Amino acid sequence: MKTNTLLNRVDTRLAACAACAVATGASMAVTTADASIIYSGVVSIPVPNDIDGVYLNVVTGAFAGQPPPTGWDVNPYSAVAGQFNLWGASTQTWFSTSGLITGPYNLTFGTVIGGPASNFFRPGGGTDIGPQMNLNSSNNYLGFQFTNEANGNQIHFGWMQLQFGATAGDRTIIGYAYDDVAQTSIGAGVVPEPSTFALLGVMAAGALGVREWRKRKAA
Repeated sequence: MKTNTLLNRVDTRLAACAACAVATGASMAVTTADASIIYSGVVSIPVPNDIDGVYLNVVTGAFAGQPPPTGWDVNPYSAVAGQFNLWGASTQTWFSTSGLITGPYNLTFGTVIGGPASNFFRPGGGTDIGPQMNLNSSNNYLGFQFTNEANGNQIHFGWMQLQFGATAGDRTIIGYAYDDVAQTSIGAGVVPEPSTFALLGVMAAGALGVREWRKRKAA
């Protein structure tokens, strides 16, 4: 009798936990921050130290030198070996926090990317931003905007992270992301949060599973 009473109490607690997890998850599913961020995951895309550099389509993930992939959006390259330059599919591609074509372009983590189109430029070979980069470091974030052909040619904002070696000519793209809601700003380096709803769903399933196991054991 005592055993059954104890099991009933445990069952009640587990059921309450499961219900709470599901209810909380349902509310969190709508409010979880950064749910619309599309993140590449950790990548390793070398940026050749030449005039072609690498052309990247941030939606499909396709990248190449010449010829560029269809629908490419951004193009880091070197106008002169050892420099670091930026090109883009439009004249308003790369985010400058000063609103000047000279930059700075290297952003601190969390810098909000988005806003007036005048803050975006295509600096080209006349602007070597190599001196703005942190060498021997991955603490390098660039902001950009692009036209998303998969979303009715609407404007989206994104970021790119690069690892630099001992010189500005030694660089690799190690990640990038964009918000898939048009005209929605994004923080430099910000990636999607783990799904709270998914985690709570696992908790709920686990609680109910233990409950069923205890019932079978008591039978």
